[in-house]
Amino acid sequence: MAADELDSLVFQMAVESVGALSIGFTEKAAAIAARSRGILLFDVRVDGDATVQRIAAIRYPSDRTGVLALDIKGVAIRHCIVGGIFSSLTAPLENWTGMPLSMQAKINVDDHAALFLGALREAGHMPVS
Repeated sequence: MAADELDSLVFQMAVESVGALSIGFTEKAAAIAARSRGILLFDVRVDGDATVQRIAAIRYPSDRTGVLALDIKGVAIRHCIVGGIFSSLTAPLENWTGMPLSMQAKINVDDHAALFLGALREAGHMPVS
């Protein structure tokens, strides 16, 4: 089994195991990353989207990225795993997450989150709103 297939399988299993827990999205994203031995890149709000309110990404050693999207009602989490082609769209969100809170408050990443989500939709990884 190739490394990317293994990452996909482990990500899927982690999503399923955490899905029923009564914890918030941020905690679920962190738990999925820990259980699947990935690195949580970011967890950000998506303002102005009709169907998604938060999006998170988890990087794996095979250069794959697991994506979690919380629906607008805060109930369902959609997920997918994508290749490195999306790294240019995740980098600004990852960089923002690594900044001190005082810097984060000065920088708006809404456009970056919307671009990433739009690219996922265009590629067929997330449903169109």
